[in-house]
Amino acid sequence: MRGSRAFLVRGLAAALVPVLAAATLRAEERSTRQLLQEGGLAIEEGNWRVADSRFREAAEIDPRLAQAHYGIALAALGSLDRRGAEKALRTALTFAPNQPELRYTLGVVTYAFGDPRAAELDLKAAADADRRLLEARYAVGMAAGQRGDLAAAEAALREALKLDPQFAPAHFMLGAVLARAGNLDGSLQELSRGIARSPSVHEGRQEEAFDFAPRAIPPSAASGTLGLPVPILRPSLQAARRRPGPAAPGTASEIPDWFLYYQMALQLEDSGQWAGSVDMLQKALQSKERSEGLAVVANRLVDYSPHLHLASAYHHLDNFREAFLHLGIAKNEGNASPDGLRALNVLVQKDRLRPRIALDPLPDRTGNEAITVRGLVVADDPVLRVEVSGRESQLRPLQASEIGDRMPELARSGSKDGVTGVAFEVKGYRLAEGSNLLTIRPFFRNPARDGDVLEARIVRMPPKPGTKPQDKSSSPPPVAPKSPAPKPGEPPSQPGTLPPPGDGR
Repeated sequence: MRGSRAFLVRGLAAALVPVLAAATLRAEERSTRQLLQEGGLAIEEGNWRVADSRFREAAEIDPRLAQAHYGIALAALGSLDRRGAEKALRTALTFAPNQPELRYTLGVVTYAFGDPRAAELDLKAAADADRRLLEARYAVGMAAGQRGDLAAAEAALREALKLDPQFAPAHFMLGAVLARAGNLDGSLQELSRGIARSPSVHEGRQEEAFDFAPRAIPPSAASGTLGLPVPILRPSLQAARRRPGPAAPGTASEIPDWFLYYQMALQLEDSGQWAGSVDMLQKALQSKERSEGLAVVANRLVDYSPHLHLASAYHHLDNFREAFLHLGIAKNEGNASPDGLRALNVLVQKDRLRPRIALDPLPDRTGNEAITVRGLVVADDPVLRVEVSGRESQLRPLQASEIGDRMPELARSGSKDGVTGVAFEVKGYRLAEGSNLLTIRPFFRNPARDGDVLEARIVRMPPKPGTKPQDKSSSPPPVAPKSPAPKPGEPPSQPGTLPPPGDGR
């Protein structure tokens, strides 16, 4: 009997071995899958340390997992560690030698660290192995443009756009290639398409040569991808160049960089992308510092007034110091319209002096019957009183440090000097059940300055049946107040800050 029982125990244990092994394997698969997902998310968020930790943990569980080594390479690339990236990629290639994404990423590493000729071999191999790897086809165009083969660069970029006509970096790079070839209309058209599809597209720089994103076009089979983000080279006008030596007879002259940057800045300005417009205008000035009322580009007369447009862009960004600086330069150069300069100067001066109203955080919804409303008003004219929905508030003077802490944009804009401020407070402001509109209205020593207003809406919820009334003195959770909607073409105002006079009255 004992022998039979021992036999059964040994048999049960033997039967359980493969079951436990399979369960352990499934647990490890779930674990590595989760680690890869977390690592991929960290890559997209730019958290290289977390990404490296997650991928290394996955590699410890399964040392032959190509995705884990690829992820380690991505984290190293994001940290600008070329040696670490190449080492991890070559390890991944030993386990997945036919994976196009690995060859492509190896080419990106080589390109980003200054060797586009060597990179082109890996980039072409990846593009040929996976026709749907759009990023590789686009990178081949960049590499060809770098070595001056404009025809090959144009062909590769147009192939990329056949795969995805919405791929903004390819439009941008095609515009740069056509500009080097002297095709003014084609260049401006492609640059315009690139900005229209991605107004926030950034030019590549040595320290920021690439971004990370999921593949633009999925592969035809699930096995054709590693399921992680891929690095995408940032486009750049400098990534396209003509071959050195005299140009062939009849070859059109190159389109200058300053003109391309200037035209892109004007398009960004038209779409209200003021920060991007400033960036492009500053790059234009690096190529051509002085304005010209009429400059010659490709046998055409064009306008070039970067300082006037910089003044307008900085005005919309509430950086009044820079706006006045570029207004002065534009005036001294004498190429801009005097009437336009005067009109912009009035607008900048008016907005620089406009009052600022800030409200302490209030809840969108509350069950309280009464709340406390606090905030501050900053202006260059003394504030006599502040009304909260017709109820007069208590005032106290503000210190300069308080203004700087609460409204740092005043220091950036150069409009903090000479301004004064008051803090206002209304205790026990009673709310009606339902929607309540709070109106903050300051009054000044100069009645002509009256009229600015800030509005915030709060909903008082009805009490739930069977619940005790809430303490009226309790403080509601902090939620930013709603600000009036900005006018078309203007940047959104900061939460609790009044837009220019005339808005939201």
